[in-house]
Amino acid sequence: MRESPIKRVVYAAFFSLLAGVLVAAYNPVEHVKADLRADTSGVRTSLHLAVHDLLHG
Repeated sequence: MRESPIKRVVYAAFFSLLAGVLVAAYNPVEHVKADLRADTSGVRTSLHLAVHDLLHG
C-alpha cells in the first residue's frame, strides 16, 4: 500500500515541526555548555582547596 504524495508531505512537515519544537524546548547544546561551566568551576574550586590544604597543612 502506497500513500499519496500529499499525505507523505503532510507527515514530513508534521514531523519536522515536531522535531523543531523538541529542539527548541530541550536544547542539548545549552545543557552541555552549562555542564562544562559547572565542571570548570568545580575543578577550579577543587584546585583552590587542594592548594589551601597543602599550604596550611
